[in-house]
This record gives sequence, structure tokens and C-alpha cells, in this order.
Amino acid sequence: MFKRVLLLASCALNCWVGSTGHAQVVPRPIPQNRLVINNLTLFRHNPIGLENQLRLGFAHRLYEANDSRALRDNFVWLGTYLRVNPASLRTAAMIELQPLSLVNLRFSAEYLRFYGNFTFVQSRGDAGGDLADTTMKANKLGALGNYSAGGVHLTFEPLIQAKVGPIAVRSRGFVGWFDMDLQRGDRVWYEATLDTALPGKGLVFANDFDVIYQRPMDEALLSLGVRVSSVMPQYQGDQVPAVDGAPENSHHRMGLLAAYTFFDRGYSSFEKPSLLLICSWYLQHRYRTGQDVARAMPYVVLGFAFQSDLLDPK
Repeated sequence: MFKRVLLLASCALNCWVGSTGHAQVVPRPIPQNRLVINNLTLFRHNPIGLENQLRLGFAHRLYEANDSRALRDNFVWLGTYLRVNPASLRTAAMIELQPLSLVNLRFSAEYLRFYGNFTFVQSRGDAGGDLADTTMKANKLGALGNYSAGGVHLTFEPLIQAKVGPIAVRSRGFVGWFDMDLQRGDRVWYEATLDTALPGKGLVFANDFDVIYQRPMDEALLSLGVRVSSVMPQYQGDQVPAVDGAPENSHHRMGLLAAYTFFDRGYSSFEKPSLLLICSWYLQHRYRTGQDVARAMPYVVLGFAFQSDLLDPK
């Protein structure tokens, strides 16, 4: 029964290809086993950040389906990743399951450590506390100043993706659970990647939804699209603002994304070098729609990514 469902999906989405791959008349055979490095270096503005992300893992193909684009990109992946920036260090164990090309399930267990510099970590008694950029900079050395802290972060990220002709659509969900070692009895803290006040112990939900147009250009691939992003922290008990009518810490933004992949020649030591750009504006944010930062100020990410296969393809 499961095989019949997969075959129906294959027929319905026969022109699907991976959202970052090239359309090819004869798809490249996928190795049975891969040892893969993925590296991303990025700069972010509003909020500001600079980071390198390194993933290393072993991927094993689950079954052969080279004649079906909806089924062929299947694997299980086991590995680790390291995220390094001037304010923190994060390391994690990760597992990914992709039973077919359209669905990816990612699980990770991460340890994170903040050094206590810049404005990290800053925390407050509840979700109503002021964690605007201006306030955090002014309080770096005050009673509400930043300090060194660590914690555990568990994540589940389901991805659904498809491509018909030159148009790719994908939606990546995010469920994160944090358990941070906060000081002063505080219950919430500011996290820059999600750009909001998170529970010191609790959940946060997020989602990125993309619609992308892809155009092959000889060896290169140009991708242009629209992204809608949402972040929704979940507060409980004493984390809930003590004052009725406190501002909302969830936020939403919408904007443009672009990627230029210089080449994709196979499973080799240096593949898919890509330049990345995201430029979006906040539709809703407690501080970035005029309260502390002008609404016209965009959220910008510039990045460079590449992939390396460390095993000979077989």
C-alpha cells in the first residue's frame, strides 16, 4: 500500500526536482553512501550577526528509485553540526529522515554556550520585559546586563517541498524546546536567531514558507523567490507577562530571497558554491515596526554556502 501511494505521488509530481538542484534530462545517479560536509557563512542585519555553520554527516540511501523524481532523493542522515559566532558556540547531534523527495524530517539535540559579551545573554522576569536593541545595549553593564549562560536546545523540523516546472514551493516548520541556565530568577531571554524573547524552559514554533522560480544558466542556477516567516514563542505560568495587555512577542516578516549556484558537477570535494540573499520586512514585531527600529529597515541575510562529498561516489 505504501509503495502505491509513493507511485501515485510520483505520477502527480513527475517534474519535481530538488529545490536547490538543476533540472536534468538524465538524473545523476545517487551514491548509496555519502559522507557530506555542508558549510554556510552568513552575515545578518536587523538584528546584526555573523556566523559560520558546519554540518558533517553520513547519508545512506534507503531504496533505489532513479526513474522517479518524487522518490529518488531518499536517505537517512546521521551527523553533527557546529555553529560559531562572536557571541556563542553551539554543537549538536542530528538525524534526518527523507523517505521521499517531497518530505524531510530533521531532529537535533544541541548544547549552546554564550560567552557573556555583546548583549548576550540578557534575560527578564517575564515575557513583558523590555528586550529592544536600544534597551539591551544600554543595560550591558547594568543590573539587567548580559552574562555567560548555557543550555540545551531540542528541535524538530519538518520540511515539505515540491517543484513543478521552474516553480519550487517549500515549507519548513520548526518546533524548538529550550532549557537555559538563566540568572536572577529570570524566566525569559533574548535569542537573536529567532529574534524574540524565548522561555527559559519551554517551546517556540516557527515556519518559513518559500515560493521560488529557478532558471538554469549553463552550469549555474539562479533562484528567485518570496519568503514568509513567522516565530511564535509559547509562554506558560510565570513566563506570561504580569501586566495585562503587554505587547506580543510573536513576529512575522515577508520579503525576497535569491540564490546563485555557480555549478553542480556531482558528488565531489567542492560542490554547489552558492551566494545567498534574503531581504524582508517585518509585518509584525514588538520592536522593529517603529517602536525601536524603523519599519522601513529590512531584515537582511548575506551568505555563502558549499557542499563537499568526502567519499568516492559509488
